[in-house]
This record gives sequence, C-alpha cells and structure tokens, in this order.
Amino acid sequence: MPTIGVLADELSHAFASSEAIRLDLSDVTAPDLSLVQLVAAARIAARDGGHDFALAAPVDARFGALLVRAGFNTASADDAQFWFHGDAAQ
Repeated sequence: MPTIGVLADELSHAFASSEAIRLDLSDVTAPDLSLVQLVAAARIAARDGGHDFALAAPVDARFGALLVRAGFNTASADDAQFWFHGDAAQ
C-alpha cells in the first residue's frame, strides 16, 4: 500500500479518468485513521462526481476494529454495505 499522499493522488487521478473505481485494501496490514478518512472522503467525492466507487473486497477484522474505534459502528446500512459488502460488521 502506498503512502496516504500517494494513495490520495492515485484516487484523484482515477476519479478524473474513470467512472468505476475499485479500491483494493487487502494488502493493508496496519490501517490507521488517515486511511479511513481518505476513503470516506473519496466516497463523498465519488458520489458528488457521479462515480461508481467501491472496495474490491470487504475489509478484514483488523480494519473492521479500526472502524469501530473510529465510530463507524453506528454507520448507515449503505456504509455497512460499502465497508463489509453486506456481511455483518466484523
């Protein structure tokens, strides 16, 4: 996984050149709040720009625990679908 700045740049370029973007977080071994914030901001940008943005796979248990610590455990059904692909929050 690139640094957060590199990932932000890559997402920005993807939004400029594509309608459908899939973000693969499967290689993230130590997620932190900056990644959650970037992905949340990217979701808003995608929605506002009419892009199809999703995760390539549901987040793993470690990432799920970070989402709980960050307060995403009270998220909407759409948020749960985005992060966990319909599976129960891990």
